[in-house]
Amino acid sequence: MKSDNSPTHKPQRKFSGCVELIPARPDYTEFIDSCRIWAFPITSLTHSLFQENPHFKGQKNMPPDQLILVYSQAIVILRGWRLELMLPPLMSGRVARVHVEKHPGSLILDETWVSEIHVVPNNNLILDHEKLESRIF
Repeated sequence: MKSDNSPTHKPQRKFSGCVELIPARPDYTEFIDSCRIWAFPITSLTHSLFQENPHFKGQKNMPPDQLILVYSQAIVILRGWRLELMLPPLMSGRVARVHVEKHPGSLILDETWVSEIHVVPNNNLILDHEKLESRIF
């Protein structure tokens, strides 16, 4: 029988719903939807905005939260439940991966659940407010 302190013992990664936390600070945060994987350097996150999802309007089957992450290369829009719980690990650079889970089923109260990820590459969309607003609102 091996001890938990043996060199072959590997610590388990923490996993909370759609957000995977790892002990070592990763260089990139990955955003995974059903079609692609986007990765952005953690150090290129310049701004974030947590707000109510503008499409929510009290509908039970719509995600109530929206988190907008502004990277120097793109804007990432997350929609889901309890997204505020991922802010401290995100701001401290501990979020390695965020993936979409379309059907939340029974939600666990202390878990973030991401149901939508939209990535808008920075090709002067910031200067074209109508295009940007059509993605966010």
